[in-house]
This record gives sequence, C-alpha cells and structure tokens, in this order.
Amino acid sequence: MKRLIQLFPLFLFFFTISTAYSQSSLKGKILDKADNKPLTNASVILLNRDSVLRYYNRANEEGKFQIKNIKPGSYILLATYPKFELYSDTIDINDKDVDLSDIKINSQKNVLEEVIVSRRLPITIKGDTIEYDAASFETEKNAKLEDLLRRLPGFTVSGDGNISAQGKAVQKVFIDGEEFFGYDPKIAIRNVRADAVDKVQLYEKKSEEAELSGIDDGVRIQTVNVVLKEKARKGIFGSVEALGGTKELYAGNLFAAKFNQTERIGITANHNNMGSSNGREGSLRMNNQITGEPLNTSLGANYENQFFKKALKVNANYNYNNSSNKNRSEDYNKNILPDESVLERKSKSNNKSSARSNGVRSNLSMRLDSTQNMELQTNGNWSTNFNLNHTESATSDGTGTAVSSFNEDNESNTSSKSNNFRLNYRKRLKAGSSLNLMVGNNFNESSSESKVNSKTYIFKSNDSTIIDQTRIGENKSNNFSSSLNFNNRINDAMNLALGYSFNHSKSTNEQRSRDNATGKVDTLYSKDQIDNNTNQGINVHLSYRKDKFEVNLSNRTFYKNQKLNDSFRNVDLSRNFWDNNLNFDANYRLSNSKNIRLAYQSSNIIPSFDQLQPLQPQTNPLFQQIGNPNLKRAVNNNISANYNAFSLLKGTNININGNFSFVNNPIVNKITVLENSAQISSYENLSGKSNWNGGLNINHMQPVANRRINFNKSANVRYSNSYSFTKFESEQSQGEFRLNNSKNTSFNLGSSLNEQDSEGFDFDISLNAGINAQQNSINTQYNSTNFEGGASGYIKYFLPKKFNIMTNIYYSYTGPTKLYKKSINQFYTNLELEKKVLKDESLTISLKAFDLFNTFNNTRRNGSDTNYSESIQQVLTQYFLVGVKWDFNKYLGKSND
Repeated sequence: MKRLIQLFPLFLFFFTISTAYSQSSLKGKILDKADNKPLTNASVILLNRDSVLRYYNRANEEGKFQIKNIKPGSYILLATYPKFELYSDTIDINDKDVDLSDIKINSQKNVLEEVIVSRRLPITIKGDTIEYDAASFETEKNAKLEDLLRRLPGFTVSGDGNISAQGKAVQKVFIDGEEFFGYDPKIAIRNVRADAVDKVQLYEKKSEEAELSGIDDGVRIQTVNVVLKEKARKGIFGSVEALGGTKELYAGNLFAAKFNQTERIGITANHNNMGSSNGREGSLRMNNQITGEPLNTSLGANYENQFFKKALKVNANYNYNNSSNKNRSEDYNKNILPDESVLERKSKSNNKSSARSNGVRSNLSMRLDSTQNMELQTNGNWSTNFNLNHTESATSDGTGTAVSSFNEDNESNTSSKSNNFRLNYRKRLKAGSSLNLMVGNNFNESSSESKVNSKTYIFKSNDSTIIDQTRIGENKSNNFSSSLNFNNRINDAMNLALGYSFNHSKSTNEQRSRDNATGKVDTLYSKDQIDNNTNQGINVHLSYRKDKFEVNLSNRTFYKNQKLNDSFRNVDLSRNFWDNNLNFDANYRLSNSKNIRLAYQSSNIIPSFDQLQPLQPQTNPLFQQIGNPNLKRAVNNNISANYNAFSLLKGTNININGNFSFVNNPIVNKITVLENSAQISSYENLSGKSNWNGGLNINHMQPVANRRINFNKSANVRYSNSYSFTKFESEQSQGEFRLNNSKNTSFNLGSSLNEQDSEGFDFDISLNAGINAQQNSINTQYNSTNFEGGASGYIKYFLPKKFNIMTNIYYSYTGPTKLYKKSINQFYTNLELEKKVLKDESLTISLKAFDLFNTFNNTRRNGSDTNYSESIQQVLTQYFLVGVKWDFNKYLGKSND
C-alpha cells in the first residue's frame, strides 16, 4: 500500500501528460467584411453539439484569436461582435491544430434581411439579478440541482450542502419563487433534478422582517431562485437509497415528490445509525466520522398549492424526528491562575440521550383585492427529551497533589410544547404609500423531572458534600407582539417609513429541589421566578435610491419596563429605561458587475436579569454564580464594508469584505477561583477600555485552462482584544482581582482548483495555511504562535462500462504551542467505486470505504484567557459500506429533443 501511495503522483503525472497530448488548438482572425479591418475583442465561442459552452476566448488588437487544449470532437463555432451579424459554423477538431485563417463578418447596417438569433446565452444580467441558463452547463444523467450549482461560475457547494455565490453564503433557495420544504432548504438542492431546471437566478432579497413590515432594515440575503422548465412543472420524481456496512452500520433514505403546475407534494424519510438525519450518510465529500452510537429516524411531508386564480397560496409541512446516542468523552483542563498556581482537572463522561419531536408549519398568503394582502404563519412543536449522564472528575494542583473530586449521576426527562402565529396585513393606499399591520403570539410550556446524585470531596479540609435530590421544573412563557407601520414615497428617489411596535411577555420558571432522604425543599437549588417585560418602540426609516446609489437610515427607540421576582432568593428587580438602535447602510453600484456597500450599526447591550440577580440557584458545590445589581449597559458599534466585482465574459469574481466592532463600557466576566477548585462567577463593567475585534476577507475566483478549471484564492485576517478579571483565593491570602487582556490574531491563505465537466475526470483540490497567535497579559510565559494548515482533494474518474471511481483525501495540521508540545495531525482517505446500471442509468450500485487507512485523530483543543483544554470523544472512523440507489422520474423534465 505504501508503494502504491508513492506511485500515485507519478501515475497522475503521466495521466495529465497523456491527456495534454490528445488536445489541439484553434486559431484564426476576425475581420470586418466591408474593409478587412480587425474586430478587436470579438468573442469566439465553441459549443458542443448540445449547445453547451465548452471553450471561449477574445480576439486581440489585430483581430487574432487562439483557443488551446481543445479535446477532439465536433463543435459549433460562434463569432460575435457588437452591432455585427452572428457568425456560425460547424467544425471538427482532430489531433491536429486548426488554422481558420480569416473570418469575415458583416456589420448589421449592411445586412438587409432581419437576423433572428436563436442560441441561448449561458449567463445574462437582468437588473440586480444574475441569470444562468441551465442548458448551457453540462451535468451527468440523473444529476441533482446540487450538481448543477457546482458547475455555475461563481458558485461553490460544500460537502454538507452549504452554498456560496459570488463570495457570499446563500441563505435562501426557492423553487419557482416559493420555498420547498421550508424547514430545510437543502432538501430542494439534493433532490430536484438538474434536467428539470430552466434558469438559476441569483439576487439579494430583503429580510423577511423588512418584507412583512415594509420598513427596510438594510439586511440583504443572498438568494437563489430555481426556475423550472414548463414541462417540469408536472411529474413525479424522487430517489430511494439503502446502505449497509461493517460495524453493523445501515441507512435508508426516501424522497418522493409530485408536481402538478401549482400543486407540489413531497415526502422524505430517513432511518440510520450513522449520526445524521438529513440523508447525507455515506457522502464521500463529507467528514463522516461517527460520534458515539447514534440512531436517527426522521419523516417529513410538504404540500404547496394555489387556489382562487392564484389569489390564495398555501404552504404546509410536517416533520418528525427521533434520535438517540450513547457516547463517552475524556477532557483535560488546565487553569493557570494569576499567582502562577495551577489547577489541573481530568474528567470522564458517559452520556445517553434521546429526543423525539413533532413539528407543523404552515403559511397562508391571500390577495384580498388589488390593494390588500394578508399572510398568516403558524407553527407548532411537541417534543420529549431524555438524558442520562455520569461524570467523574479529579482536580490536582501543579505538583500533582489532589485538591478535589466530583462524581455525579444525572437523569432527566423533559417534555415541551410550543405554538405561535403571526398575522400580517398590508394595504396599499395612494400611489407609493402603504399601511402594514402585524399581530403575533408565541407560547411555550415545558415540564421536567431530574434525579441528581453527586458527591464532592475536598481533600485538604477532608470535607464532602452529598446531594441526592429530585428536581421538578415547570416553565411557561407567553409573548405577544404587534406593530403598525406607514410607508410613504416622498418622490421618485425618497421613501419615508414610520412605525410603532408593542411587545409584552410574561414567563414563570419554577424548580423544586427536594432532598430524597428528608423530602424537604432545598432552597439553595430551587427557584420560583417570574419575569414581566413590556416594550414600546418608535421606528423611523428613510431611504434614498437614485440611479446607482442607495442609502438606508433607520432608528428604533424603545421604552422598556422590566420586572423580575423570585420568592426563594428574595429577589425583586424592577427597571424602566430608554433604548436606542441606529442603522445606516449605503450601497453604490459602480456598474452592473461592480458594487460597494458600507454599513454602520450602533446598539446597546443591556445587562440581563441573570447577570443582575444577587444569587443564582446553585448547580453543584464547585460552581456558584453571583449577579451584580449595579451593572450598566454597554454600547456596541459595528462598521462593515464590502466590495464585489465580477466579469461574466471572463468568469472572474472578487469579493472583499471587512468589519470592525468595539464595545464601550463592556460587561466582562469576573471569576474567583478558590483553593478547593470551586469557582464563583460574576460580572462587572470595565470603564476606560473596550472589547473590540476586526477582520478582513478577500476571495478571488477566475477560470483557467480555457475556462475549464476554476481557480479560487482567499486570504483572511482577524484580530480580537478582550478583557476579564481573575482572582485566586486561599486560606492564607484573599488575593486581588487581576485584569487579563487577551489578544488573538489569525491569518490564513487558501486556494482551490476544481473542474467538473462529466468527461474524463472531475477534481476539486484545496490548500490552506495560516498562523494563530494568542497573547494574555497574565501568564505571559504561555503566549505562543502556532502554525495551522491543511489540504483536501476530491477526484472522480469516469471509466468505461458506466463505472466511476471517486476518492476524497483530507489532511489538517495544528502545530504545537508552549503548553501543548505535540502537534495534531488529522488525516483520512475515503474511496468509492460505483456502477450505473439500466438503460437510463437510474440505478447505482456502490462500494465505499471511509478512513481507508484508519488514521483519523479525534483530539480537540481550546484555549481562552487562563483556561486551556483538550478533549477526546468516542468516534468511529474506519468502516465500509455497500449501497444501492434508484432515481425514479416520470415525465419531470423529460423530452425527446
């Protein structure tokens, strides 16, 4: 095996060389037929026989062009120039280079007859929307929308289905303008067939809150809308998959959908013991380490339709989830205190958990008449949870002398239910004016019972604390909200919106902790808390849009009345105050393909009642939280900027975004560590200093090798500066709080190459490298800078007889620090062999191997302030699977052309 690994680069080299020698070049010259003058920058395009774009280039100042590395085959040659006729011809490329000499085309003013161009453009820009013609991007048979998106210039799709476009994360995916399986948008991209898609549209939409209220909050959401072919709006499609393997692993997945114009019905089902509930089990592109001993079952159903001549839109779905797990973990924690005292804690945990939930969601949208619209959203959820945890921990000082030990068994059962609704009504008044009304309510209720049995032992004082309790909890909350907003267009460029909002919430939180021996309530571990909050706010929003310039300025001022009572701890807190949030963003479109945005937000960080309470209910003898009633609000300021530019003809994209935020008068943690390793936590305002952080990200994408390969580059840097107080208290010394200033800097460079053309082989290779620097003003001897890096590669070979072989290789490196002397190397290799059978290639049989060499390292490290930790969990890495998948399709997207 080692020999094979050594020979692999040599094999890949010869494969690449042999491929290069089987390719040819095409050259020629584009001239004006009237005067033989060169047409500079004329576009030369090669399409295959299915009119799919394969190669592209431009003519130079002399009108000459050359396209290299063309695979042998038959092509359609197009030559285009603004205000000139379209030149079209067929051409065969063999193993020899082709010289077309002169191509002469007429100016449209010299063409007497009308010319109708029927060929489709791969990419077009319509206002703020980029539209991709799906037929111009080749995919395999039975490919899904996810595979199509991977082929679109500017798009990337991660192994777990996260989409990025033009350097920004895509948060919404619509099918014909509507959400499909709204509770999980990834269901759409994993199951909708690529051959059913006509167009893919990319744009930025307003936030849901802004669309419902009519007040623009400046938030923009990167959105993909998939336009189906007309013939694809009626049909049945889906897939069935079964997996089985070593370690008694198995998974079964079902997806089925029926489309009938406006009506859409879909169902999903999944059952597996591989730790996932989204149908991604056995995906070669993902990190498939299985944590613990999981078991998952999920069901989902979705219904959409339109009634009364599309005046009423209905979207409803149901989902059921049942999951459980058994897991073991080990943790090591090192706390280095201001006086250089050291507390080391080693702990082990065994956990068993299960959760079951039922959820119903619905959305009704009705057009009452030409000026009135109404939308009703309702949701309901019922769930039960069980958790059984056994923990053992031992703490020692720097010399290895035992300080304390803690053992606990905790068994809990929780049941909860919730329901909410939101009604939105919009009335269009005179031209440019509208009225928006919103009323909503959210109710939550839960009950719990937990049995706690723990023993804490302090070695120096020879003291022990035994807790044997049954804790009964009852929680209820109800939140009513409403708003009224008026929008008025002042002129063609300016719009003013005014709004009023009212919100009232009440919650009760009870916990009775009874000693199992005496039956008495232990007030130290109990609470009887009642929260009452009333908020009223005035919103003002002014927007200006003129040509390429857009500005949004909004201000929200709230008057808040808050009360908290707890009879167990004699807590009675009440406060009234004004709160203000300011938002500003400006957007300037330099051109259709270049855009710059600048935004600023200012908001107050209000101390929560949890931070203000004099005493919180204790959880165990080694941790106690004490509030600070004198806390003041902090002010957070955030500035962000973004520049985005792309070229459709060149296929390039660059995105630069940066942000800087700082908090004045920050609320910081204040930790007291006792000699027996117990901790007391509190909070304090830090005057005269600020917590702040900033970052810069640069992403650049460009096609190479005649646009067959996408080359992506990225760079990012982040810096954070924060504060906290720490004190060590012993019998000999009460100690003093010392202020720790923590500074963290990270810098990373990355690049990737990917080709996906469904011929020969696909590949997606990425590299990244960076450094991390951590500094603390306390314990400066552990300040360090370490190196991090990694690489991953996905390669798919298309073999004869409908065989395919895929491999995914991953490696990451975390360098040593002054505290951790050993580096962490994480490496795994996944391999899959698949065979497509049946005439339509709808049935796929596969053999998969995960972590082929059993080399994955499960160690995790974290560090903050004066605490450093390292953990290991029970993880299954190496296993093998046999899979069968059937893609079925009746009518959807099918054609004979």
